[in-house]
Amino acid sequence: MNTLMRYQTPFVFAISVLFLLVNLAHAPMMFDEGVYVRTAREFLSGAPTSVPEHPPLAKYFIAASIKMFGDRPFGWRFPSTLAGGLVAVAVFGITSRLTRNTRTAIIAWLLTIAGGFWFVMGRVAMLSVYQLAFELAGVWLFLIAVARPTVNQKSNGLMFALSGALFGLSAGCRWGGLIGLIACLIVAFMERVRVPCVLAMLTAALGTYFVAWVPLLIREGRPLGYFIAANEFILHFHTHMNVDPRLGERWWTWFFRLEPKQSLSLLVGNPVVAVLGLIAIVALPLRLTTRSSYILSLLYLGHVGQWAIGVRQLTFYYHYFEAFIVLGPALAIAMQGLEWRKVRADTVVTACSLMFFAYWYPAWANLPEPYNLLMGAH
Repeated sequence: MNTLMRYQTPFVFAISVLFLLVNLAHAPMMFDEGVYVRTAREFLSGAPTSVPEHPPLAKYFIAASIKMFGDRPFGWRFPSTLAGGLVAVAVFGITSRLTRNTRTAIIAWLLTIAGGFWFVMGRVAMLSVYQLAFELAGVWLFLIAVARPTVNQKSNGLMFALSGALFGLSAGCRWGGLIGLIACLIVAFMERVRVPCVLAMLTAALGTYFVAWVPLLIREGRPLGYFIAANEFILHFHTHMNVDPRLGERWWTWFFRLEPKQSLSLLVGNPVVAVLGLIAIVALPLRLTTRSSYILSLLYLGHVGQWAIGVRQLTFYYHYFEAFIVLGPALAIAMQGLEWRKVRADTVVTACSLMFFAYWYPAWANLPEPYNLLMGAH
């Protein structure tokens, strides 16, 4: 398994990134890209950030890419493709770790690609893909650490600390990354992970999160107290800000969206993955016997729950990006070994998902152009 993973993960990463790079610079600046590109420009110039409602780490990546490739669409979006590649590799790795089955891991990867969400969000200069990339990488490393023998406590503690550092990087892009850390803490309790290992993970997460702010403090000449003030503002912004309810939808309405629209706010994912994936999330604990198998269900519930029960009830469909990505590996695992008259369920479902992706590819690849123009209607 380890030998196979050594060769397969670079392949998964490379193919995923190359797929995301196709025609990357075609569309002009769109949606919230303008917000984050502006803050990246401000970071490069040393000007105070005008959009402080999220941590700064993902904006550094956008700024570095602009510095390297120019202030143009490719420059804004290139690091998003790398983050998208990391999401794909982490999905492959998590599935392989939970099932010890390479075929199932490949199916999870293909379902993630076919889901639509990964493809769209991996090609825009927004924060979610960076958050999810580090978060899933942290989950993957956590599952490796949990499965390791506890003989060498120092080595095992280091693995948990590295996992925590990845969660710190995830939260440094967007606070949603804390969902992965919370899910892993629940599993750590269920698996009776040693307290020093848990403390190592938490300490590394907090320390890395703080380090993620240091370049901003230096670049803008901020005092150390700004770190606390900025995080207090982020908390207040996301719990008390009043937003026109006409700009979004209630969290549950996304279940009933069956056709894509012309903007990310109304983006639809692949219904094959969405519908069957929801069934899989419920059935998943029945398919795997280890307590670690609950991790995918916890991630899904956490990422949906933050919008369903949060103080701010206003959501856009793309807020479910993280939850939707979890459906791919959950569905792949739930289908493992299922067949009828020698026809394997994962083959049929993956083929249907890829055909749906191919059909909607023009819409997903060319957002935000109007849907009717993309499909040739006049």
